[in-house]
Amino acid sequence: MIRRTFLDRLLSFLSALVFLPFSSFAQGNRYLTIIKNGRKSQAPYFEKFGQIYISLVDFAQSGDFGFYTNEDRRKTVLYAGRDKIKFTAGNSFIVLNDRILQVLGEPVWREREIWIPADLLVSIFNENTVHVMQFDADKKIFSIGAKNVNIASIQISTKSNGTLLHIYTSKQFERKNVHLKLVNNWLYVEIFDAKLDVNSINQKVPSGLVSEIRAVQFDNSASIAFKLRKKIVTRDLVFDPDSTDLLISLRTEEPLVDQQSEKKKLDDQKNDWKIHTIVIDPGHGGKDPGAIGYGRLYEKNIVLPVALKLGKEIKKRLPGVKVVFTRKTDVFIPLYQRTKIANEHNGKLFISLHCNWNPNKKARGFETFFLSADKDSRARDVVLKENESINFESKKEQKRYQGVNFVLATMAQNAFIKHSQYLATVVQKAMTRKLSSIEMKSRGVKQGAFWVMVGATMPNILVEMGFISNKHEARTLKRSATHTKLASAICDGVVKYKRDIEGAM
Repeated sequence: MIRRTFLDRLLSFLSALVFLPFSSFAQGNRYLTIIKNGRKSQAPYFEKFGQIYISLVDFAQSGDFGFYTNEDRRKTVLYAGRDKIKFTAGNSFIVLNDRILQVLGEPVWREREIWIPADLLVSIFNENTVHVMQFDADKKIFSIGAKNVNIASIQISTKSNGTLLHIYTSKQFERKNVHLKLVNNWLYVEIFDAKLDVNSINQKVPSGLVSEIRAVQFDNSASIAFKLRKKIVTRDLVFDPDSTDLLISLRTEEPLVDQQSEKKKLDDQKNDWKIHTIVIDPGHGGKDPGAIGYGRLYEKNIVLPVALKLGKEIKKRLPGVKVVFTRKTDVFIPLYQRTKIANEHNGKLFISLHCNWNPNKKARGFETFFLSADKDSRARDVVLKENESINFESKKEQKRYQGVNFVLATMAQNAFIKHSQYLATVVQKAMTRKLSSIEMKSRGVKQGAFWVMVGATMPNILVEMGFISNKHEARTLKRSATHTKLASAICDGVVKYKRDIEGAM
């Protein structure tokens, strides 16, 4: 009972303390400097419990932001570009666009304005918007900048005839650089040369038809995926004539439209999945020899002739298909550039060719991998070996992989995992049939976290054609006749995959 009385009195004291006049905590207004685009302005501040408070009105005026204050309700709404943030005095909850966030610290009411801790403004803006804020408490300098992005935000609106996805951009994108793919009720928006604030978009609250949002930034493209609650019958991409924004209209009920127009849209959607371009990637090359096997056999010298023969075989058996090589000579190509080449050519399949190595010289056989962030202990050694190619890239290029969450990086390829797995399966089966005559055995289909496959916006596989660390297989893999068999077998798998996928459309 005594303890409870003490706590009640303590809470009463703290409550009274909060409502003491500010003169009890502040020593009069002092001034800090706010900098935006090189322009400096002065704004008063005061300190309370070790925190530096500035007026939202002064902050808005210095940052060229819009604002509105309701003095009766002691609320201020800040309009910062695409973002709308509502602050209420004495309330630790703010409303940012369509989200309610609880913050560490409360806005206070003083001189008929809302004042807020400078550090709190920094965290709100840096974590949730395209703006970049910095505050130096010692020098009393507050800096306002912008992140290096050209996709600022997204908005989901439910209309009478469907759902509108509004992607706000600051760059005019060409139609050829924006692709929509619908797979398993996920709508993927792939935009080349786009830069987005992943954290801000991933925190966007889904609504209406959209139940989940995932955004991933790659080196040369960005992917925004929308999980849909139910099937849609049409999807239309429109470039807003009054801005650079992208508008995507989704309809779940068949609209009354021209039959010819509807047929054209259906044909366009089918063409998205037609395999008209295949990218062949001979691993390693140049200063990167790849694995070094029995008799000083270099992996790079096996995969290149197989790749060239595979290209010829595909052209012969699929004459309407374009073949693109990431390299046709003994040159070094960084891993990230290989999928960049594939994306720039609008590839529909990406096939990376390699040879295996193992300290156990008895290890032998061929295997086919598809990209996945899932851990597969059987693939661990192969993944580590193939990812070593990063070491041959420049220090600047190696920084691309630092701090990248591989799980998030592979999310954008969720649309292609099933197709990649099927491609790996039919290629492995075809190799099993054709290579049994030369006593090479199948090690099956596996999944692995290979950097060379990250970023390819298409089904992709990595083929390990045998162990050059095994004396027998090294000798077999050196032969031109083996190169021909390998190329023919992989082509068999590609032809079957194309026939099955396009036949199901």
